[in-house]
Amino acid sequence: MESRPATVNRTAARVTERARRTPPATAWQRRAAFTACVWMVVFAAFHCYWALGGTIGLPPGESLVDNRPLFVIDLIAIPMNLGGAALALALVQRWGLFFPRRLMLFGVWGCALLMVGHAAPSMVDLAVFLTGQRGKPLTGEDRFSVLVYEPYWMLGGLLFTAMALAFQRRTRPSAAAGRNLAGPSARA
Repeated sequence: MESRPATVNRTAARVTERARRTPPATAWQRRAAFTACVWMVVFAAFHCYWALGGTIGLPPGESLVDNRPLFVIDLIAIPMNLGGAALALALVQRWGLFFPRRLMLFGVWGCALLMVGHAAPSMVDLAVFLTGQRGKPLTGEDRFSVLVYEPYWMLGGLLFTAMALAFQRRTRPSAAAGRNLAGPSARA
């Protein structure tokens, strides 16, 4: 039976080798990641503001402090947004390569699908509004949602989708690298 330090050392060597083989993120990938990080931090800041009783960005007369279920959701959203900010950075930093690739892809695709799925239905309303096909005018609350809130979600979703595709491509193990890691016995 192998000792725990030997297993840890072997795992660390594999991870270090994977990090060495993976090309660095491109300039556009870093810009997208930093933009997504800012997106998440801004959203976390709004959730903190709302949790403290702020009302800007909420429907008229709404306060999360007075609505316990929304307040709890708001408190859960704060660490989730900060985790998303860290994930965005991890996708383009060398230290992010020390996390399992599948875990990183699960996280980034989960963020992308959640955000796009949240905003997609409202994008139809936005298209109808922008083309002048809407029969009745938008109310103040609907206007904020259709013109600001939901496009903000879509922007986040598109950023995370682009980052997911880029990370997936950049970290894809090549067949040759897989053979080299298998060792000489795999070639025989």
